[in-house]
Amino acid sequence: MYDTVKLGKKVNFFRKQKKISQKELAKCINASQSNISNLEHGKNKFNINKLSEIANVLDVTLDDLLEDSLVVHQYNKDATFYDCELKNLIASFNDYQLLKTLHFLEYYHDFKLQYFNND
Repeated sequence: MYDTVKLGKKVNFFRKQKKISQKELAKCINASQSNISNLEHGKNKFNINKLSEIANVLDVTLDDLLEDSLVVHQYNKDATFYDCELKNLIASFNDYQLLKTLHFLEYYHDFKLQYFNND
């Protein structure tokens, strides 16, 4: 996970240093100018592949872009990115979605026990 505001400021800084417009950057990575604007204002997230493309266009490394932008989860240093994303996803569930997910997990767990116990 990364801090979108800090990353956006970095993209903006390196883009201006390279003297290219948002529109030019967007064209180079097959995105819209509004996507770049939203990224620079911390309102948009790009996947790692797009961030790598942006870094290439700006002649910087991915580390240059993400430096000081990565979010460290101090509450649980063993938590992975996916643990945090799953926690956030589950926190967004309404009661019905949570109940359905729990039923699915119970079913999956039972199925897994039966499948592996039959070997």
